[in-house]
Amino acid sequence: MVLERFDMHNAKIASTPIPLGYVPQENKEAADPVHHQKFQSVIRSLLYLMLGTCLDIMFMVIKMSQFLANPSQDHLNKAMYIMHYLMGTQSYHVVYDGNLNEGLIAHSDLDWASNPIKQWSTTGFFASLSSSIVCWQSHLQKPIVLSSTEAKYMAMSDTCQQIM
Repeated sequence: MVLERFDMHNAKIASTPIPLGYVPQENKEAADPVHHQKFQSVIRSLLYLMLGTCLDIMFMVIKMSQFLANPSQDHLNKAMYIMHYLMGTQSYHVVYDGNLNEGLIAHSDLDWASNPIKQWSTTGFFASLSSSIVCWQSHLQKPIVLSSTEAKYMAMSDTCQQIM
């Protein structure tokens, strides 16, 4: 439904949610009103999908949503790139397999000082039960940290707090 809304039902498939190494930059110029409206509409639709079923696009949708106030043409292109990725993942589904006898497993990661605007680190975690994700989160770490080790410690601490 969302892909059809943006005329993406015959779009080329992308293998990743965003091109490798892409770092969005703040738009210094005034946004074109037409692109601005389309970008906001695309991001709203992606947020809806992300919250409901498409966990794999969470990080990039949140990252792109930081530019809702003043998006560039590049931001719109990358938001549409996420749609290309969704074309190839329409048949993906979540399967809970109780026969695996796997307990609750948590994973955390971070991207140290990756935010080009605020220089904050991004923390993310997910927990799986029976090989299927049951909770996840991605957010900016508030304090600026002095080392990647400190940022990793904060990411693990955040993960443990959420699991508890």
